[in-house]
Amino acid sequence: MTGCTDSSVGLIYRELDETIASLTTQVEAMLQPIAPDQAVSRESEEDGCRIAIPLRFPDGIGNGVVVARLFRYRDSVRLDVEIVHDRMLARPDGTPSDRRCYLNDYVASVTLDAGTEELSADFRRSVLRGVRLARDAVQRHNHEETAPWNQIHPVALATN
Repeated sequence: MTGCTDSSVGLIYRELDETIASLTTQVEAMLQPIAPDQAVSRESEEDGCRIAIPLRFPDGIGNGVVVARLFRYRDSVRLDVEIVHDRMLARPDGTPSDRRCYLNDYVASVTLDAGTEELSADFRRSVLRGVRLARDAVQRHNHEETAPWNQIHPVALATN
């Protein structure tokens, strides 16, 4: 009888976990300029960590959070960044519709090799620019589309 075990899995996970640990402070530093007066939160997860910072929309409607997840992905590390929000498109009567305010959505991802020591400057710039553009998208759209029937009105989804 032969046994087949992959003894390198533990070593690979250890290398990936070390990479995640070393990149965590860089991800926190990348997110901090989004809300300089807010604290960045960090939570450990089974396969990595979740880093988040609150996001305020210029019109003050709804709640948002920029969430970055660093996690093991096959034999590499993946970083996913997204805006999570409760903004919906409003119906004519001002109540929330069943359609998300897609203009405020944002997602970015990068896959990194084990042992990567820093995020690329291009990725960091891209994330900050993307988050700012998504945060301000409704106001930018409404400024460009001055006709009242082309205006977008977000409303926060009521949570019970």
